Amino acid sequence: MRNWHREFYLRWIERVEAWALRSSRRFRWALQLLNEEQAMKLGRWRAEAAAWRAWRRVPAYRDFLIRHGLTSPHVSFERLPVMSKEQYVRRYPTEDRCIGGTYFTPGVTIDESSGSTGMPYNWVRGIEERQRVHRTIARLIEWSLGTQPRIAINAFSMGAWATGVNMGEALEQQGVVKSTGPDLEKILHTLEFFGPQIEYLICGYPPFLKLLLDTMLQRRMPLNRYEIHALLGGEGMSEELRRYLLRYFRSCYSGYGASDLEMGVAVETPEAIRIRSLLHAHPTLRASLLSGDHRVPMVFQYNPMTHYLEITTENELIVTLTDSKVLSPRIRYNIRDEAVLFTRTELLGRLSDLGYPIKPSRDAVLSFPYVMVFGRCDQTISIMGANIYPQDVERAVFAQPELAGLLASFMLSVEDSCNGAVHPRVNIECACATPPALPVAVLADRIGFKLQEINSDFSNATKEYPDPLRLELHLYGFGKGPFADRSRLIKNRYLVGTRP
Repeated sequence: MRNWHREFYLRWIERVEAWALRSSRRFRWALQLLNEEQAMKLGRWRAEAAAWRAWRRVPAYRDFLIRHGLTSPHVSFERLPVMSKEQYVRRYPTEDRCIGGTYFTPGVTIDESSGSTGMPYNWVRGIEERQRVHRTIARLIEWSLGTQPRIAINAFSMGAWATGVNMGEALEQQGVVKSTGPDLEKILHTLEFFGPQIEYLICGYPPFLKLLLDTMLQRRMPLNRYEIHALLGGEGMSEELRRYLLRYFRSCYSGYGASDLEMGVAVETPEAIRIRSLLHAHPTLRASLLSGDHRVPMVFQYNPMTHYLEITTENELIVTLTDSKVLSPRIRYNIRDEAVLFTRTELLGRLSDLGYPIKPSRDAVLSFPYVMVFGRCDQTISIMGANIYPQDVERAVFAQPELAGLLASFMLSVEDSCNGAVHPRVNIECACATPPALPVAVLADRIGFKLQEINSDFSNATKEYPDPLRLELHLYGFGKGPFADRSRLIKNRYLVGTRP
């Protein structure tokens, strides 16, 4: 197909897409027409078109290609250089990374995220790209839960952070919404005020939803009379926590996104949840399907026409936003998450060959490919929406005179309790064979206070969720505990026991 024919065709597809997102009925109709192979081909075309638009209209991207020895994007898409925070975002000013070299356009908003040392990153988004994301999330909620009347409670952190305000605006597209933020009393008052005769959708970070449920149980709320659905995001969720919530909630879905990119990059579907449940229950299946990896990834489906995904040789996820309305294009952007990609046809075939066929379901089925996400590749753990970075922990540990002199190495972990709750732990390997007797509880609090000074993301989250973010500190002798298998140590600091 000639280039001008292809460009006209892609513009027409984008208009149809925008038309379909305006109503639940149109959206369902469009999903039924999609063929996975055709959608992936269109996604490839749209990704190539996005690169050409960025070359023509984004000063930073033109310079970025020139610095990599390219005089145009007229090469195989895989030969285009990979963006990252280090090589692209930090190198170029915000305005140079925008269409037309400016972000001073009506309707543009700025979202904030925290950098590896607590330095905030700012991400600009135009009104049209935000409207597309909001409508997509609204239609997917309706696709999963139906269009019956409900009250949506937005319990994500509000303010400059990307998720809270955007989720509230997305929920407004599908019905009635109350944005409480992570305020237990406001949420409980809302449930009591409107009563159990109304269906509810509560959106928030996974540990907060558990905290909310535990509080409701402590107060002996008649949960069996309520129909409550949960939509979680901001970090990974264990299957143990999902099952804990499903004792009283009717459904529990999760989504995948990032401040670097946008919300709604990928979503859990009923079929995706069934596949993850199989991976969780059968270690041999995980090993066969995931090349020997013992971890249970989050399992999502994604629309390849709006998010063109690739994997590096190190299994890091690369994302291209293909929509023409994106203000600050991301072309082959490395989000630094470890992941695996499957087409739906390939995944279902592999599962069947391994003796775990996915039986036909009455649920609506998305003919979309799969992305399985293990977690961040940059040694970061995330709890209640707060990223905890090794660099910050190292500074906090060395600020404690009792620890600085005996530290050999350390690891971070997210620990699951038997009831599904999670909390962060700092595991310290001492240079001596036997750890000295130290006030570990006091030291853990001091490290936590220092982290709050260093990392604004952690500080804000700690104010909202002091208990889940309270650090534990464990001391081990040299080569003991999680440090015993030193053949696996590539660096002195890394993560252990983290969930995706």
